[in-house]
Amino acid sequence: MQLRIEEQIDLTPDDHEPHAFLLKLSADSALDYAAGDWITIKGQNSAGLVQHIIHKLKLNPAQTIQVRRHEPCTIDYALTHHLELTLLDPAILNKLVRQHQYQAWSSRADMQMYAQGRDILDLLNAFPELAELGAEFLHLLSPLAPRYYSIASAPECYPNQVHVLYKAIQYQRDDRFRQGVTSNWMQQSQVGHVLETEIKPNAHFKLPDNPNQPVIMIAAGTGLAPFIGFMQARVQAGAKQNQLFFGETHQATRFLAQASLQAWQQADQLDLYTAFSRDQSEKFYVQDAILANHQAWLSLWQQGANIYICGDKVGLAKGVEQSIKYVWEQAFGWTQEQAQQAWLDAKKQHRIQLDVY
Repeated sequence: MQLRIEEQIDLTPDDHEPHAFLLKLSADSALDYAAGDWITIKGQNSAGLVQHIIHKLKLNPAQTIQVRRHEPCTIDYALTHHLELTLLDPAILNKLVRQHQYQAWSSRADMQMYAQGRDILDLLNAFPELAELGAEFLHLLSPLAPRYYSIASAPECYPNQVHVLYKAIQYQRDDRFRQGVTSNWMQQSQVGHVLETEIKPNAHFKLPDNPNQPVIMIAAGTGLAPFIGFMQARVQAGAKQNQLFFGETHQATRFLAQASLQAWQQADQLDLYTAFSRDQSEKFYVQDAILANHQAWLSLWQQGANIYICGDKVGLAKGVEQSIKYVWEQAFGWTQEQAQQAWLDAKKQHRIQLDVY
C-alpha cells in the first residue's frame, strides 16, 4: 500500500542527539486500523553504504543481476532497494559454513552472537577474501525487510492518515558512521513522496472495549507512539482515567509530543508523570517514576486498570516489570514468587500488555 507524506515534524530541533520526528502519511480514502496497530515501511539503503559494498566486491554497479522475487535489475539497484545491508543475518554465516567451509562459528549461538550489531560491510572487512566471490556474494544476502513502527494516531481522529513517531538512528561504531536504513530514508523523504507501507494488526496491544476502564501507559522515547493514538481514541470516547509514565533524556530538548500531552493533562484527560534521566546528577528513569509514584498507579490498578508497556524490552520493560512487582510485594505483603505469578496471570488475562522490541 502506498501512502503519501503529508507532513514531517522535527520534534527535537534543538537536540544534538539523533532527532525524533512525527511523520504524517495520508491516503485518498479511509484506512483500516486501530490505535495500537503497527505499520511497516520499506526503506532503501544509503548510497554511501551501497558504494562501499560495490567497491569491496569490485563489482560493476551497472551489471544486471537476478534477485529472488524481483525482476532482473542492476547491482546498484539491487543493493539499494532489495538486499539487507545494515543488519547481518546469522543465516548468512550459516551459508558460509555450509557452502564455503568457513570454520569461524561452531554453533548457531556463535553465529547469532557474532551477527549482533554488525552489518554486511563489517563482514567483508573481517573476511576480505569474500571479495573473491564477486556478484555471487550477493546471493548470500537476505531480502531487505520492511521495518515495523507503532502507529501514533487513532482512526477516530485521522481516518485517512497514519502517523509515525520515529528516531533517526545514527551512531558511530568501529570508526564508522552508521544509520538506520528506514529511519534514514524517512528522514530524507520530502512532503509528497510516496512510501511503500502495510498496516499490521497488533491483536495483543488493544484498548479495553469499555472506555470507563482505567489505563496505565508506560513508555520511553519513541515507545510513546501507540499511546498518542490511545489518547486520541480515549479522549474521543470520553474516557477520563488515563495515566501515562513517559521517559526521555532531557525535558528541554526531548519532551516528545509535549504540547499534546500537556494539553490533555490540563484538560484533566491525562494523569502525566515524566522521567528525564539526564536532567539531574543521578539518573532517573521511568522505572524510578513507577516507584516514586506507586500510590497513583496502584490505585488505578486496584480499580481494574490495564497496564501497557511500549519500548526497549531489555532496559525499559525489564526495569518496569521489576518496579511493578516490587510495589506489589510491599503493598500486598507478597513474596517474590507471588508477585511473579501475579505478573504472569495479569499478562494471561491481558491486563498487562507489552509492545517491546
